[in-house]
Amino acid sequence: MKTLLSALCAALLCGCATAQIPDAKSGGDDHPGSIPILLGLDPVRQDLKLSSLQCSLIDAMRAEYKARSRKITQMGTADDDAALRAGWDLRSLRKQYNGRALAVLDPSQADRLRQIERQMLGGNLLTSTAEQKLLGLSQQQQQQLASIARSSNSKAAAINAQASSGKLSPFWSDIKRHQLQGATSRQMLSVLTGQQRKQWLVLSGQKMGLPKIQDPSARTESIFEAY
Repeated sequence: MKTLLSALCAALLCGCATAQIPDAKSGGDDHPGSIPILLGLDPVRQDLKLSSLQCSLIDAMRAEYKARSRKITQMGTADDDAALRAGWDLRSLRKQYNGRALAVLDPSQADRLRQIERQMLGGNLLTSTAEQKLLGLSQQQQQQLASIARSSNSKAAAINAQASSGKLSPFWSDIKRHQLQGATSRQMLSVLTGQQRKQWLVLSGQKMGLPKIQDPSARTESIFEAY
């Protein structure tokens, strides 16, 4: 189950080939992962008890998001300036589609989704301004998170550059992104005090139920699937 949860988290965070962790200094992003991708995962749908209508709306939205993100990513391979613009465009696109996806949920589903985000994204979610306020992070802690985010973004950019130049295969670039996201999560969680860590665990709610391995209808996104 731990391995499957890790794969689901990677699928969410690796939604775009140029995905980066938002810079906490600039206010961060309250949803650093892709909500349409997250809501496309069967374990999440089962946990939230999404209706067939909700699933249909999300599927259509998810297909649009993936198509548009692919196009932006391809345009970003032209040069450094194009890569920079693509990064901003991808963040803007993610924010737009996250808002649309959240609007499909009722209030109780949205609250539970936030708990699932904490479980799946871990410390990466601490770039969220809302999370920082909720946990009562000090100015010093916010600065530490901003520093970790900048370092992670720099490393992610290097991985993306190697992937674009053909020095890294899609397989290994996804592996390296996954490893970087895990390391960043641990670094960010280490910024919290003991009391804040306890509060974080409480806010994460009940552990998400994962599908049985033998269930033939259980569909999950692969860590190595390119969006």
